[in-house]
Amino acid sequence: MNTHQLNTKTPDNKPPPQNSSPVTQLMGEASTTTALRVYLVEDSPHVRDLLLDFLNVPGEIEIVGNADNEIESVAAMLADPVDAVIVDLKLREGSGMAVIEKLRAAKLNPEPKIIVFTNHPFPEIRARAMQLGADYFFDKSADYDSIRSTLQTLRAH
Repeated sequence: MNTHQLNTKTPDNKPPPQNSSPVTQLMGEASTTTALRVYLVEDSPHVRDLLLDFLNVPGEIEIVGNADNEIESVAAMLADPVDAVIVDLKLREGSGMAVIEKLRAAKLNPEPKIIVFTNHPFPEIRARAMQLGADYFFDKSADYDSIRSTLQTLRAH
């Protein structure tokens, strides 16, 4: 039986870096950029499904989890930190403001970027969300494209 093994030596005959997989070695540097890991906190099944379909871009943006309440979402992100979170302010149980506050209080390293996506884009609500630690604030009635471009920008940096 003939077995072929992948050559895991670099051109200068040194072993590859430990975090380099054989696939990455064959594909080159472009494949080393990983997808932005995003968690979605949204209580509306309709909006959640729209966002999952619109934002999930294989190899670029990966929605790694979602919840419709404060406790489940915070526990999931503390157990498995993400790069970014999209959070609605009104949830089935708890509030998006509390999600922001708890994530910032946890002092995750690195801290996820927090993107508020709400039907309540009033200046006083925006100011409170930003004070608690939100990085971005978008209106559900007008800003779907802005969320996607923001996530793509975050991934690029």
